[in-house]
Amino acid sequence: MRSFGSETRVPTLSAVLDLIRERSGVSRVELAEATGLTQATMTHAVRKLIALGFVHEVGTAASGRGTPRRLLALRPEACRMIGVQFDRFAAVGVVVDLAGRVMVQRAFPAPGERPPDEVVPEFAGHVRSMLESAGVAPSEVLGIGLATYGPQDRDEGVLLTPQPSPEWRGYPLAATLSEATGLPVAVENDATAAGIGVHTLGSASSSFAVVFMSGGIGSGLILDGFPYRGVTSNGLELGHISVDAAGARCSCGNWGCLDTVAGPMAVVEQARRDRELTARLGLGGDRLADFKAVGRAAAAGDAAAAALIESSMRTMGVATVTLVNLFDVGRVVLAGNAFTDAGAIYRDGLQQILNEAVFMRHVHSVRVDLADDVSRAAAVGAAIVVLRNLLESPNLGDRAAVR
Repeated sequence: MRSFGSETRVPTLSAVLDLIRERSGVSRVELAEATGLTQATMTHAVRKLIALGFVHEVGTAASGRGTPRRLLALRPEACRMIGVQFDRFAAVGVVVDLAGRVMVQRAFPAPGERPPDEVVPEFAGHVRSMLESAGVAPSEVLGIGLATYGPQDRDEGVLLTPQPSPEWRGYPLAATLSEATGLPVAVENDATAAGIGVHTLGSASSSFAVVFMSGGIGSGLILDGFPYRGVTSNGLELGHISVDAAGARCSCGNWGCLDTVAGPMAVVEQARRDRELTARLGLGGDRLADFKAVGRAAAAGDAAAAALIESSMRTMGVATVTLVNLFDVGRVVLAGNAFTDAGAIYRDGLQQILNEAVFMRHVHSVRVDLADDVSRAAAVGAAIVVLRNLLESPNLGDRAAVR
């Protein structure tokens, strides 16, 4: 069984494949010019991708002089990947092809407070069901990517946090799901996965930050098409930037963290203190569902709900300005289940804050966007992580090494 870890990365193949995905019908010369790679390096990379069956030649184009240029394109059906994003309150799975197109999407029952020994077999059953719905044999699948809480040890495939419940800390998550499905499993931070998902269906050389909000708030950073990982891939914890130094102590050890002040759970706690709002919206279910109800009410013009969402957005703006000032990005993308109903409010409000408060605003603008599908961006990215881990492995051989 192949294991996807974090060996020394050689991103050339991933970069080339991303460009071919973006510019279908592109020549080796154009790829070399776009990446800055030498013709020899590009030729070697393309040969590897053709040997893997991921890329093929689709014709020729006249050049200014000499032999016509041979054009390259993806073979989307060459392989499939599975992505699953989950937290305590929600879970969603996708099957995607090599082009990043979603073949099947399915909501799973949320893990809640259940132990992993109960949840992981359930995930395995949903994986098998999704493959049956897609008409895909397990032999066509590179593996499963799991996007979820940090901190985590990607090499070992374990979570280093007592979420969704204490039993999950140190549980052999990747190994157990791999044994249950017969497929390799990679673990990824959900915010980073969301960034990879947005990038896959966008520009191959893009740089942007992600603000991810589901059960909590996180962040990811894509630089020239590749995720910033730091030392252990556990960086950019936007939810644990202090926005109130005199605030309550967070479980992480810091004081007044963004997540505890303005995250979905904090908003719901405030909403439930308002008996009239609680009765009007029927609050009292799981907290993410309640947050979405507040978001829907705010979008519909409910004054009390709008005040809560507005306060959350403004506090998030303080942290997001810090994020943009640190990394000098020109784009911030919002993704995650919590943006499903109130995403436009956060987008428009954050845009105004960044326009007024970002340090480099007189040099360049910073655009705030919603991901095309906020609820599945992380699941798509988790699936693509499996492909990237394969392509970036120094031990990559020919197609036989894929499985």
